[in-house]
Amino acid sequence: MGAYKYIRKNERLTLKNKAARRAILNTLEKSSIVSRVDRPTRLTRAKEIGYHAKQGYLIVRVKVAKGSFRRPRPVHARKPSKTGLYFNLAASKKDIAENRALRVYRNAKVLGSYFLAENGQYKWFEIIMKANNAVN
Repeated sequence: MGAYKYIRKNERLTLKNKAARRAILNTLEKSSIVSRVDRPTRLTRAKEIGYHAKQGYLIVRVKVAKGSFRRPRPVHARKPSKTGLYFNLAASKKDIAENRALRVYRNAKVLGSYFLAENGQYKWFEIIMKANNAVN
């Protein structure tokens, strides 16, 4: 595990560096909600999940909005205590991201995912997927 120790250390230093983190966020903010990526941003974490650099493995970057689930305010008469605007969903943001990726790439299964970055409005996750028709 010699090389990966140094790769992980370099990844941590990159995420601590404000200028580098800002550059990463700028590229993430310009990308679409679900976008496929050539290679993982955090290689060590992707390898832990089960990523291999060969055909049949996909890396998908997904953007999820932060904050709680908000329902629209009722138009007609309600008891004020029953309006219930804000709810905590049972699914985590990570689960929501995985489900979004599955909706786009239906022929693949999720191996795992990991947190990538966040700003005040969004969280980004990278999902490692394996195509169902892939060999091994």
